[in-house]
Amino acid sequence: MAGAIALGLCGCLATPPSGTQATAPEDAASEVGEVVEPSRALVGLYKPGEIRGFTFIQGGEQIGRSFGRYDGPVQRDGQTLHKFSTLVELLPPGGKPLRFAAELLIDARGDLVEGWERSMAAELRFAVQPSQSLLNIEADAGLDAVEKAELGYEPGTAYMGYMSTIHEELMLALRELKVGDNEWRLISLSAGRADPWSAKVKREGETVVLDTSLGEEIWLESGRITRIEVPDDELVVTPIVHPQWPDWEVTGPTALTYKMPAGASFSIRDVELPGQQDDPVLRGEVLVPDPAVHGKGPYPAVVFLGGSVSADRHGFAGPPAVDLGYHEITDALANAGFVVLRYDERGVGQSEDAEPSWVGQRTDARRAFRTLLVQPEVDPDRVIAVGHAEGGWRALSLAAERPREIIGVALLATLGRSYRELFAAQKDILTALETGTGLPKQLQPMAQWYGEILVEDPEALVFRALVPMWIAQGGKDFETDPVKDLAALSAAARKYKRDATIERFPELDHHFKREEGVSNQTSYLEPRPVDPAFLDALVGWTKTLASKAKAKTKAKPKK
Repeated sequence: MAGAIALGLCGCLATPPSGTQATAPEDAASEVGEVVEPSRALVGLYKPGEIRGFTFIQGGEQIGRSFGRYDGPVQRDGQTLHKFSTLVELLPPGGKPLRFAAELLIDARGDLVEGWERSMAAELRFAVQPSQSLLNIEADAGLDAVEKAELGYEPGTAYMGYMSTIHEELMLALRELKVGDNEWRLISLSAGRADPWSAKVKREGETVVLDTSLGEEIWLESGRITRIEVPDDELVVTPIVHPQWPDWEVTGPTALTYKMPAGASFSIRDVELPGQQDDPVLRGEVLVPDPAVHGKGPYPAVVFLGGSVSADRHGFAGPPAVDLGYHEITDALANAGFVVLRYDERGVGQSEDAEPSWVGQRTDARRAFRTLLVQPEVDPDRVIAVGHAEGGWRALSLAAERPREIIGVALLATLGRSYRELFAAQKDILTALETGTGLPKQLQPMAQWYGEILVEDPEALVFRALVPMWIAQGGKDFETDPVKDLAALSAAARKYKRDATIERFPELDHHFKREEGVSNQTSYLEPRPVDPAFLDALVGWTKTLASKAKAKTKAKPKK
């Protein structure tokens, strides 16, 4: 249940179950310290194959289910262990189900031995080392690195998987509960964290009621959970009368690896982006058109600038592992006859780590441009800057700084409003970003980046960039507003009489991938290609722009 609380689910509370009177006085025989629930033995607690199911309710609507199954005893290295499996399904409004699976092996005392937990986003593997009193956790999010952590683990330590209600039921059934205060140490396996757990316990007729430090109210009868309420989140959990084990599985995250497209007409060359002495080392690659297909160079070129501060040269970001689709965009441009430079952001891939910094990202964009410009295959008079999201702002800045070489800018899902405007309704956050104090915990790792980007004005960026622009926007984008941001960029282009082509893609998301339902962070985890029609439109615009620039160069009188 700890995971459910962290989700901040909300809804309406149902009435207490019959026979459970929340306002009833305690049984007269119940005194502080009296045992109201004995500790039970694991063997015999459940029958092999027995399933426990629970429904999560908000506002009269089912928003999730949690299933637990005792699979029976198994032999491992001469020891009899007990296997428990769980399946959890969340049902977000308008979105696809979010599913999680877990499997734990525990000994006859109920102590954890090993197990795993997985979702589309990550797979966690657990193993207790009794001789060292440690719980080892490995997290694989589908990226190159596997995160590892250690937690102290002594016999008797409680544990709980993500929204696995049967784990909570096990925890309570295997421990003696007394009237008054009860406490022990609880490990959240999915969070990789240990915290003190406590509960005030009382008896109400045949029911034992716990008021826990996690904000839960739990009803127990004969060691089985009959109801859970989380008043602060207005969350209610009730057992399923005749639960059936779901017929779906969770395979875990898909490892992200780059493969050149079939029939690619370009080669790849690794490069390091030169910088100043104190700049972090940045590495990337240059995509070079095949002369046998595209003719002899020099070729027009593209410097690609991603929006994420945590993406590698191919647009792989995370954890959890997300394919932003950058490799498909840059591959398409290289196949069209452009020399393309793409690179790993700071601290990602083969680039050196550094504090997230918007000023630093702008410096990195300049380094990328200079690196591209000196490649022998590049026509220095025909360079286009292509930027996704905030990368579009860096592309506009480059165009203003290098007006002779950069002939156009493609803005892909780029914000048209400043961050100051975006945070205008959140005065406390805006003040915290400006002062560097009182920032919410989730924003603290990016505090410097946010503080620096506050000064950017996208209208001013459009004003300073005296080049043709291609402005593309997906209609299913929930990060860049398809109406407000596109309207702001379009208005700025008209105001300053820029040659701007506006392209709308109603069914595409922030990464220009087709979205059948409602786009959200979870849908990013689903393997989907960048839309071919979008790629054709982008390639068509860049080729036309490059051809016009070449014709203009040829038409210039020779000195």
